[in-house]
Amino acid sequence: MSTKPSLLDRVSYVSSVTKDKELQDGYTGAATPDVEGGALRAGEIPHLMSKQTLGLLAQYSAVGLVYGTLPYTIYPFLTAYLNMEGTATTSATALLSIPWSLKVFIGMVSDNFPIFGYRRRPFMVFGWTMCCICLFVMAFMPMPDPYFIKPEYRDLEVNELIDGVTVREDAPGKGTKYIILLMLASLGYVIADVASDAVVVEYAQREPEAIRGRTQTAIYTTRTAFMTLSAAIMAFGWNGKEYGGDWDRTMSFRTLMLVLAIFCIPVIALTWLFVHEEKVAKPNFKQYINTLWEAIQSRAFYQVIAFNFFFNLFANQSYVSNSPIQLYWVKATNMNYNISNLIGNFVFAAMLAITGKVGLSWNWRWMVGITAVLMVIIDAIFTMIVVWDVFRNQWFWLGGPIVEQVPYGVQFIISTYVVVELAGFGNEGACYGLLTTVTNLSQPMAATITKNINGGFDVWNKDIMADTHHVRSDVTITIWIAYACKLFALVFLVLLPPQKKAVQELKQNGGSSKLIGGLTVFYCMFALIWSIMTNLMAIFESTKCLSVVGGCH
Repeated sequence: MSTKPSLLDRVSYVSSVTKDKELQDGYTGAATPDVEGGALRAGEIPHLMSKQTLGLLAQYSAVGLVYGTLPYTIYPFLTAYLNMEGTATTSATALLSIPWSLKVFIGMVSDNFPIFGYRRRPFMVFGWTMCCICLFVMAFMPMPDPYFIKPEYRDLEVNELIDGVTVREDAPGKGTKYIILLMLASLGYVIADVASDAVVVEYAQREPEAIRGRTQTAIYTTRTAFMTLSAAIMAFGWNGKEYGGDWDRTMSFRTLMLVLAIFCIPVIALTWLFVHEEKVAKPNFKQYINTLWEAIQSRAFYQVIAFNFFFNLFANQSYVSNSPIQLYWVKATNMNYNISNLIGNFVFAAMLAITGKVGLSWNWRWMVGITAVLMVIIDAIFTMIVVWDVFRNQWFWLGGPIVEQVPYGVQFIISTYVVVELAGFGNEGACYGLLTTVTNLSQPMAATITKNINGGFDVWNKDIMADTHHVRSDVTITIWIAYACKLFALVFLVLLPPQKKAVQELKQNGGSSKLIGGLTVFYCMFALIWSIMTNLMAIFESTKCLSVVGGCH
C-alpha cells in the first residue's frame, strides 16, 4: 500500500602530492588510508554551513522537489484523469525509476570525461537543463481530455460506461507520451544527482568514524524537506475533481510542470557559482575500468551488490490494484493523498535525523530485518480491513503508509551507510553509482515480476469497480503473494555486513573471484535490459497485451 520514496558539500581534493597524482591517474587503491579518527580519506573535516554546502543543498532541494512531484503525478493524472490500467501505471512507476538504474554509467562518464577540466559541475548543469526542457515541453503541450466526460460519472456502474456518452475509451492511450517525457525529465535530474553524489562521497569519507554518516543524513533530510513541499503544492494546488479531488477549480497538469521548470532554472546558475570544484586531468579510462572491474571481483563489492539487488527485488514486490483500490474503493482525493505524503515525509525526515543521531552504531542486519517485518505487519492490517470492506475510509487507507515511514526511514538510511564504506578514491561516481544502481534496478525488475504474477487475476480497473467477492479474493491473493516475497527477502540479510568495521575487514581480507564478479555484471545487465524493454512495452498500445508484460483483461 505504501509508496516509497539518491549526499552534501563540495570540498577540494586531498592536497598531498601523492593523492593528486593518484587522482590524475584515475583511481587510487581501495585500502583505507591511515588518517586520524578513522576517516576514509585524508583532509579537513567537512563543515555543513559553507558556501559550497549551499551549492549542493540547492541540488538536493531541486531533486527533492522534482522527485517528490513527478512519481506522484501517476495517481491523479494517469489513474484518475486518464484511467490507465494498473499494469500501465505500475510500468510508469517503474520507468520513472529506470534513470536511477543508470547511475553507474552516468558516474563512469562523470569520473572519466571532464568537461573543461571539471568532472561534476558541467554534468549538474546539463542534467538540470535537460530536466527543464522536458518540463517546459509538458507545460506547453495540448492537454488530452479526461476519461470520464464528467467527474461524477466515476460513480456509475460498469455497464453504464459508454464510449462517447459517459467515458472516452481512447483517453488511456494518450498517457504514453507523458510517461516518456516524465522518464526523460527524471533522467535529467538523476544526471545532476549522480554528479552531486560523487562530490558528497569525497566529502563524507573525510568524516571521522564516530560521526561518519552525518553527511548522508543531512542531504537526505534536505531532499525529504523539499519532497514535503512538493506534496503540499500538489495537495492544495492540484485537487480538481477530474484529478480525483473534490474541488471545482484547480491548477492543471500543465501548470504544475511549469512551476517545476521555473523552480529548476536558478539551480543551473547556483550550480556553477556556488559548487566549488578543482580542475583535474582526464583520467586513464582503461586503468579506471580495470580498477572498477577489480572492485566488482572483490567479495566486499559482489556480496553487498548481491544483497542490495536480491533483497530489494523481493522486498519491492507489490500488486497492480493499489491505485484502483485507492480511487474506486476508498475514494481518496488527490488533496488527502498528497497531505498523507506530506505527513509521511515529515515522519521519514524525522526518522533519518533520529537514526543519524543515535543509530550510527546499530547492527545493520538486525535493524533492516526488524523494520522489514514491521512494514509487512503494518501494511497487512490496514490493507486487509479495506479490501474486505470492514472499514473503508480514505484516511484509514492513507494512514498506513504514514505509519510505515517510521521503520522505512530507519531501514533506508542504514542501507546507505555501507555505500560510503565501500566507495573508492577517484572513481567515487561509479562506485557509488554501482552500489546504489543495483538497489534502484531491483525496483523496475520487481514491477515486471509483479505484473506477470498479477496478470492472471481479476484485478483490473473494471473488476475493482465491480467489487465482487471474487474480485476481493483475487486482490487478497495478489497482496499476500507480495507479502510472502517481502518476508523471503530476509534470507539475503546474511550478505549484509553488520557494521562499518565488518565492511572494512571484508574489503581487506575478503578475497576476490572473477567468476562471481562476471556473474554479478551479467545479472545486473540482464535485469536492466529486461526492465527497460518490458516496462516500455507495457505502455504502448501495440505491445501492452503481450503476456511477457502482464497481458490484458
